Amino acid sequence: MLTARNVKSLIGLWGLALVFLVSSCTQFEGTDPSKDSDLTNSEITDNTGEGGDLNAFTTCEGPDVPPTVFTGGSGGNVSCSDVCNFGYTSGRNDFVDGAFVNPWPEGFTVNVHKGTTVSWSFDPPEGYCLNGITVIVKGGPSANIYNYGPGVTSDCGLVSPKTSSGKPAALSNLTFCYDLVEIPEPPVSGGDQDDCIENGCLTATVGELPDGVTVVWYDNAEDGNVVENPTLCEVGEVTYWAEAVLFGGCVSETRTPVTLTLEDCDEDDGGGGDDDPNCGEETAFGGGTNGKLDGVKGAWWFYFDTDGLTEPTTQTIYAGQVATDGTVTYDPVEDSFTLNLGSWSLNGDAESVKVQGFDALPETRPAAGLFTTYKGNELEFDGDGSRYYVIHLDLIKECPE
Repeated sequence: MLTARNVKSLIGLWGLALVFLVSSCTQFEGTDPSKDSDLTNSEITDNTGEGGDLNAFTTCEGPDVPPTVFTGGSGGNVSCSDVCNFGYTSGRNDFVDGAFVNPWPEGFTVNVHKGTTVSWSFDPPEGYCLNGITVIVKGGPSANIYNYGPGVTSDCGLVSPKTSSGKPAALSNLTFCYDLVEIPEPPVSGGDQDDCIENGCLTATVGELPDGVTVVWYDNAEDGNVVENPTLCEVGEVTYWAEAVLFGGCVSETRTPVTLTLEDCDEDDGGGGDDDPNCGEETAFGGGTNGKLDGVKGAWWFYFDTDGLTEPTTQTIYAGQVATDGTVTYDPVEDSFTLNLGSWSLNGDAESVKVQGFDALPETRPAAGLFTTYKGNELEFDGDGSRYYVIHLDLIKECPE
């Protein structure tokens, strides 16, 4: 609980609409920058409680920031207003006979080792993050000022400026100056997405973010792994979770789910919508091996296996799961394919032929819209050295009246 020595009380926090203030308080008027802070671990490690320790002091590798020596002020004393425009302060707390005169505000834990070396930590109030803090360590005729950026909530090894003996002066008083900011709200979903695989990949999105807030995607509602690209590029469904981030450690308390769904573009497993699979517009595949595994959910498909072939080999084209009079021939010497569509024709699209080579087969029918080995409407095309080829064709055949 804060005392009358505090400039502001945390009680007043709940009634204030805090504004996110990014402080830049690394340079101060009347200061003499110094990075002299070379205490060794052995000098600041002691579990005996001697020398005015408020709590047991463990091994410290701090401080994490170099101090700036402040030589102005009355007797070397420094106020938060001398440093920067902070929203909150602990008030100057004198250290007398091995103890602080006043209690620290709620959330602060402060240890002092042998009257000189300070460690501190701060647990912000519920719903808030620590948006920068400066610690003023006064001893002798001057003070060391330690300035921390957003999200830093603890450090150790803080001391007063050195005396002529080369050792830090005994601690005279200690002050914390800090700002608080509200934890960001979870992102607003950009909407679940449902589309056809032939139209390409889907990407999860969120709505407009407040100034200073970014989003990090995860593969789980809690914990989980960071997802750099929250996309879906194959038939199926996936949910990503978006977390709002103000700065390191200041994140939304919950994550926002966004679900992506890609469906097969065919109206059904048979391919086209015509009642007669021997005519009309149909999805077709060139190759003699059925890719749809027993017990595996998904659309039908066929592929061409080139393993062990030493001379041109011809296999069937299937349209709507029915064998046609069309064929595909592979020349292993040229690593090339030739299509004979028989009584069928390409449907006229610019990319009626889509081909993808694989060294290992996918378990389900791959998305033809993502194929890269060949796309076009030629009846001859080259392979890419792969063992397996999925040759996707968009065919049409006039049905008899």
